[in-house]
Amino acid sequence: MRRPGWMTLLLVTLAVGMTLSLAGIAMRRSAAPPAPTVAGLPTQTGAVKTFADFLDEAQVRAMTPAQWAAIARENAVVILNSWDFRLIPVLKRANPAVQVWVYKDLSGVRSDDCTTRNGNCGACGAAVTDGRFLSSGMGYCWVKHHHPRWLVGAIGSGRPFEFRGYPQIWETDYGNRAYQRQWTSNVISDVRGHGWDGVQVDNALTIPNAYGIAARYRTAAAVQAATYSALRTMGGAFHHAGVRSVANVGYATSYPELWQRWLGPVDGLEQEFYLSYSAHTSAVGALWDQYENEVSSCAAERKVCWFHSGAYTDAVPPQNRMYAVASFLLATDGRQLLSLGDLSSPPLPPRLALGHAQGAMTLQGRVWRRSFDGGAVAVNPTGAGLQAHLGGSYLGTAGRLVSRVFLGPASGAVVRAAAGATAGR
Repeated sequence: MRRPGWMTLLLVTLAVGMTLSLAGIAMRRSAAPPAPTVAGLPTQTGAVKTFADFLDEAQVRAMTPAQWAAIARENAVVILNSWDFRLIPVLKRANPAVQVWVYKDLSGVRSDDCTTRNGNCGACGAAVTDGRFLSSGMGYCWVKHHHPRWLVGAIGSGRPFEFRGYPQIWETDYGNRAYQRQWTSNVISDVRGHGWDGVQVDNALTIPNAYGIAARYRTAAAVQAATYSALRTMGGAFHHAGVRSVANVGYATSYPELWQRWLGPVDGLEQEFYLSYSAHTSAVGALWDQYENEVSSCAAERKVCWFHSGAYTDAVPPQNRMYAVASFLLATDGRQLLSLGDLSSPPLPPRLALGHAQGAMTLQGRVWRRSFDGGAVAVNPTGAGLQAHLGGSYLGTAGRLVSRVFLGPASGAVVRAAAGATAGR
């Protein structure tokens, strides 16, 4: 589950810079049921689309107009805190097509979001009020005064508790229907009042001990039932109001079919650690299948899901970056977004005009492959090195024609078609 964004700059994605047109729905691995065929998927997707979170207040203040313009041009979606709504026109002047979304925490409220000099709410005395702009759907003092029981008690003590590792963020009763309705109503008001294009819903919890165990939600089943209830309440109201939403779900691969089920109420889900929780991937075999099924499920349901791969560091090596890019391209239909590492990460491969996808991904031996009019991608999701037959002639890294490439363990490749050469089908 991702870190609350007001404490650190979580993610700045680099534009993938590969012009790709994707069509069709990627099949799931043979070990899982195939994704249903969906007609009318986009065939002209342009570059692989990326998203960027800017939630660290000091970092946002330090950004220049030129930097914001570059970020608007490089990304399909930019996520900001509520109080940074004045950047919306700045970003849209640079790129009218960019979407600017607001960050909201579903399962916590902050006690440092008040109008006091240092922002701390303290005991919420008579002279203390919540700030106008909030990272959650409601203010800490408002909850204390009007619905103190919405601050859930910890198992054992029964007292309200802060998120473990994140002082001044207090877990809330996100499974309570009245809480859900109030949270949703407040967020819709923020979106309408300030012109946001959508809502990034953080902390859609799946496990009881993500930040400490609440007495009310002490099992994974209880947590998931509460979160799914919240997504249904929130998603229905958002759809009625014309507000887009993507929910950040942690540990989804630990629970079969959870991702697919939770796609229903919202416009999409976020996988914050696609293929990797660190700079180096460990996703091979069945675990790679689970991550890949998340992408193909989003494509099958026409959902705008977001996938971030690697730790929030510049230390993600090129092999792991290419593994994520190629794996993503096997299954995406062009609606999903990808991001890698952080702002300091090295650039992605040069622009590759691959054109339209020629179909879904296919399995050749133990290598997965997908062909495009202007190139191909191949992925080895195993723990051993393999030769990948590309099904046609393509330009290799040295500019020579190749019909196969060697892929090390947990690696991928993207190759371009050469003029006059025979591309795969």
